[in-house]
Amino acid sequence: MLSERNLLLIAIVAAICAVGVLKAAPQKSTKAPNISGALLGGTIRSAGGSPLEGVTVSAKSDGKTISTTVFTDEAGAYIFPPLDKGTYRVWAQAVGFDTGRARVEWTGAQSIHQDFVLKTADDPTRQMTGSDWFATLPDDTVQERRVKDVLKTSCTGCHQTSYILQNRFDKAGWLAIINLMKMVNVYGTYLSSRPPWPIIEYHKEQLADYLAKARGPSQTAKLKFLPRPKGEAALAVITEYDIEPAETPGEHPLQDGSDWSEGVPSSLNGVRGTHDAEIDFSGNIWVVNSTDNPNRTYAKIDAKTGEVTSYKAMDSKGKVRTSHGIRKDQNGVLWFNLSGEAEGEGELGSLARLDPMTGKLDVYTPPKGMSGVGGAIDVDGKGKIWASTRGGGIRFDPDTGKFLDFKSVHFKTDAGTGTTYGVAADSEGNGYWAQMAIDIVGKSDIATGKSLEIQIPPRREKMEIATEDERKLYAQSGSDWNSAIPWTQGPRRLGGDHTGNAVWVADWWGDNLAKIDIHTNKVTQYPAPSKDSGPYAVVVDKNHTVWVNMTLNDSVAKFDPTTEKWTEYMLPTHGAETRHIAVLDRQYPPTVVVPYWRTSKVARLQFRSKKELLALKQQFQGERIQAQNR
Repeated sequence: MLSERNLLLIAIVAAICAVGVLKAAPQKSTKAPNISGALLGGTIRSAGGSPLEGVTVSAKSDGKTISTTVFTDEAGAYIFPPLDKGTYRVWAQAVGFDTGRARVEWTGAQSIHQDFVLKTADDPTRQMTGSDWFATLPDDTVQERRVKDVLKTSCTGCHQTSYILQNRFDKAGWLAIINLMKMVNVYGTYLSSRPPWPIIEYHKEQLADYLAKARGPSQTAKLKFLPRPKGEAALAVITEYDIEPAETPGEHPLQDGSDWSEGVPSSLNGVRGTHDAEIDFSGNIWVVNSTDNPNRTYAKIDAKTGEVTSYKAMDSKGKVRTSHGIRKDQNGVLWFNLSGEAEGEGELGSLARLDPMTGKLDVYTPPKGMSGVGGAIDVDGKGKIWASTRGGGIRFDPDTGKFLDFKSVHFKTDAGTGTTYGVAADSEGNGYWAQMAIDIVGKSDIATGKSLEIQIPPRREKMEIATEDERKLYAQSGSDWNSAIPWTQGPRRLGGDHTGNAVWVADWWGDNLAKIDIHTNKVTQYPAPSKDSGPYAVVVDKNHTVWVNMTLNDSVAKFDPTTEKWTEYMLPTHGAETRHIAVLDRQYPPTVVVPYWRTSKVARLQFRSKKELLALKQQFQGERIQAQNR
């Protein structure tokens, strides 16, 4: 008879089917397995014999492009959904422990039991998430808190904290890095012809001293790790799909963040670009590519097989148009933006409509004199399509084919320039756009055709510790995406509740979720579940539950507005740099999808109930008993 430690849990990952393809020439495809068959489970303990809860356990079949991840329970037990025949690489990871690795083969004869014993890691620094690093960085004095705030608002705009802190440098080394980065914009471009970012330039010596102390040859900061997932947070089953990078078709990165001991991979190796993702009514995943390349505007991932098919939308000069944002409407039709040409009509971008059932693609370009379509997309409760523009938001009516342009009330203020990033739409047909650098959310008034603005309140606790000289500097410099005043909230990407009365905002630097009441415009803020986790984008499901991708912590968080309770699910890849989130909520719980911009993957999150786990636990136990009695 089995002992208690061998009673394991199981869940079934719902396979989801394919959808029609676009009438365009498909590019090279990759295939992954249709997973069904064996049960793989075991227990994970520390070297001292204690069960380890919340350990991330992943499995990937040789030569395939789909990996599956589960988490251990309070008894240290894990179990996978049914696996297909084949040889699997299995690895178990927890920050602070050496990775456990095994190879298992299933031929159809019986299920597989694989235990791991994890030893304490000698140096876990390359495993740490950005949130782990911010917890570790010292803030015991006012001066340390000031410099730490500058580090967050000036050094995390275009990459994760874990990327810059995974290596050690002395003061000279950190100063060399800072002197480079003070000339780099949010796109990673070195701008030699413009002055350095003033906030970084002013604080460069302080930053170098602080980082050399915290992350130098004689590091004094004690490492701190956020808690591992437990309870509901450990019930997720995460499927990751590898995508051939658009810049390097036929190749996959050797380092993709799946092995935490390798550290956070660079994005400057041709793999970046998978920006936004959407999941259609058939369960297939669509991604758009934001970087210049000759091979892909967008792609479809078959959720059953993992097959990736790329498509190109060309401009009049034969160049592949890129895309940044994508959403589906109430009928399951996909809407995404297309970059414009260098000159002429549509230079600021167009709106594309794709019917995944028929493969029909239509492109709509605003007329001359209007703003072009930017890189964020949403659909309001009336079925109208909203997109960001540089200076506001624009609405498209699919019934009439007409655009309606809204300009921000203030584009430039003493706080900086209000270039739009995220966009959202509410249940009553109004659009909202995030002016990230100046803490303003613009709003349309459809009834009058005018624009309004909603001020996100600043982080006053950060104001209070600034020196007089810093205040003068901030008054002169203002904020930008790449270097912001420390008390800036940074409303990044928004999500509308299309059947409710709220629009939700991810405050990037403020580390909170803000709710805007669509009738009163009142702003209510809720702290993120993990400090310094980097809320980036928001989507709201049919039950009014709010989902947020936490970029700095490599996690996805769920917020229940009724109970004001958070649940945070950890992703299996570190350094994923997620920039978007989508849901399929025709059944509940929903399926959640997040793209990995830095590592060219997409993750699908599905959720197991305790009742399902109990039944499947008994099934696995029965199979184990039968195997022992043979």
